[in-house]
Amino acid sequence: MEIKPPVIQIALDYATVEEALAMAAIGVQAGVDWLEAGTPLIVNQGAGAIGKLKRAFPDYPVLADYKTMDSGGKNVSLTKAQGAQVMTVCGNAPDETIKSAVAVSRETGVWVVVDLIGVKHPGARAWQCAEWGVNMIYLHYGADQRRADASRDSVQWLEEVMSAVPIPIGVGTFGAEDAVRAVQRGASLVAIGHPVISGLEPLKDLTDFVQKVRAAYRPRA
Repeated sequence: MEIKPPVIQIALDYATVEEALAMAAIGVQAGVDWLEAGTPLIVNQGAGAIGKLKRAFPDYPVLADYKTMDSGGKNVSLTKAQGAQVMTVCGNAPDETIKSAVAVSRETGVWVVVDLIGVKHPGARAWQCAEWGVNMIYLHYGADQRRADASRDSVQWLEEVMSAVPIPIGVGTFGAEDAVRAVQRGASLVAIGHPVISGLEPLKDLTDFVQKVRAAYRPRA
């Protein structure tokens, strides 16, 4: 699979498939590129939700956000079985879990994205994972972290990780402001969900987000 930056991914962090499908349709109308079966969706509805999302939008890559901590290879196979193209493994997972995901990725073609949420040394861990053959590194300042300190976001690690690895880097964002900063510095992907999609006019807000990100993108040096 190839990507053409900037990739805009909508995080469908809902408890029901119906909510996720409705927002995915809005995201497609707004111009997003990837659809994320969010962790809450998979936890609440099971892996079948991934397949339902893919069948509803067959032309769009679907990412399964398991936040895998064990059984990396099994989750890659599960992603393939549901028809999706991308899955996540946590950077804090055991080395063996990430390596097993990469091994099955090579057999199936499913991309492995390493989510560095909570990783203390993101540059070093990103380099390790890239050496093992993962497809993308994802920078993730979590929701709980954001509630504790709203002055920071995922872009804080971008320079360090970009200097450590040549592979694509995704950035979790909270709005157009941090997304623009990310793509101006060469991030290949930005993910957006709440709060942008939670307002009274999600189509308008998401379309505005997409337009600002595309206008701001600068290729990685």
